[in-house]
This record gives sequence, C-alpha cells and structure tokens, in this order.
Amino acid sequence: MQNLSKFEKEKLLNLLECNEKELDILLEKTHNLFHKQTNTYDMLLKILQQGHNIREATLAGMIIGEKFGYEKAKIELEDEIKDKLYRAFKNSQ
Repeated sequence: MQNLSKFEKEKLLNLLECNEKELDILLEKTHNLFHKQTNTYDMLLKILQQGHNIREATLAGMIIGEKFGYEKAKIELEDEIKDKLYRAFKNSQ
C-alpha cells in the first residue's frame, strides 16, 4: 500500500469517500492492529467495531491479508534457508 502512485491514491480516496488524512489514519490503525492481534477474526471484528464503512473495512482486510501473506512467506523462506544450511553443514562433515 505504500507504493501507490498519486493517481492510484486519488482513485482510492474517491472510492472510500475520504481525504488523505483519513486514509493515512486508517492505514496506520490497520498496521497497528496487525501487530497487536493474533488472529484474522479478531482483527476484522476490531476494524468493524471502529465504525469504518464497508469499503474501509475491505481495504483494511486486504492490507491485513497482504501482511499475513508476506509474514508467512518470510517464515517459510527462512525455514527453507535454515534447512538448506543445515543439510550443507551436515554433508560437509
């Protein structure tokens, strides 16, 4: 979401019917929520309880999904590298 072009950000602001400051607040809340909550249901429930409209909640859900995917891929990649290093070390002995 940080790599949005100016045009994409304008379209998003029009879609959400908010201004840039409100969008920044929504994004900040979403990022903070991702780091505080442990499961998807609690995160989405918290977003809806904060009084956001369905468009904002959908955007927040997409951001959380993106972060979950990134974190999962990061962990899988780290595990794969550790496994390869372990096998290489074991084979060199």
